[in-house]
Amino acid sequence: MRITLSKLQSQERKEQRELDEFWATAIKNRDNWECVICGSKYAPNAHHIIPRENKLYRYEEDNGISLCVKHHKFSRIISAHNNPLAFFLWLMLYRPDQYFKAVKRTRQLTKGECDL
Repeated sequence: MRITLSKLQSQERKEQRELDEFWATAIKNRDNWECVICGSKYAPNAHHIIPRENKLYRYEEDNGISLCVKHHKFSRIISAHNNPLAFFLWLMLYRPDQYFKAVKRTRQLTKGECDL
């Protein structure tokens, strides 16, 4: 059997999808399968506080939070994607451990990239 670069990449993507699903399930289990902002149990999403493109923290459980679709992407009031400032203020008030861990990690990631 010939192993091609395409097959290796396909296998890596499959493994990453499986890890993503495992991580998302762990986050939702921890948060009782409900949005931590409004309590909705309808189709919760697992959101990465530090974006998942950052491989270092992608699968850290404390880098995730369960949100309903509204608070994940669509609300103009509190939304992790549509109004991230309000989301981070909410996180600071109601999930201070996760907030301060995200701030610390962000400082570590940006250290040396700019003078703050």
